Amino acid sequence: MTPVKAVAVLLLCLALALGLASLSIAGEQKTTPVKQDEGQIKSVKIDKCALQPGSCEGSIILAQKTGGEVTLAIKPGPWIQRGDKYVTIEELGVGNYVKARATQIAGEPIPRLTDIYAGDE
Repeated sequence: MTPVKAVAVLLLCLALALGLASLSIAGEQKTTPVKQDEGQIKSVKIDKCALQPGSCEGSIILAQKTGGEVTLAIKPGPWIQRGDKYVTIEELGVGNYVKARATQIAGEPIPRLTDIYAGDE
């Protein structure tokens, strides 16, 4: 092997090693934990709405099945599943049984719903 090729191979190996080392130093990606709750809605609070249906946002207080209460934020959008259709926060009522998944977003005071199913117990 000529000295030029040997240096080129050495430099390529060094670049590969540095690339792999930087990936391992970066660590794993941080994920936001998802919390699951279920129980009956104790309170529905609508903070603001636009003119279109499904544009309201607010929060619910959930009386958990395991005891205690949790407040969950609901952002606009018709993504609350009830049976095989989707409903909005305006269609939720006190006493509805729900299964919800929420995540705590940095800078927000209460966990935000990521998925909710409103149905029978």
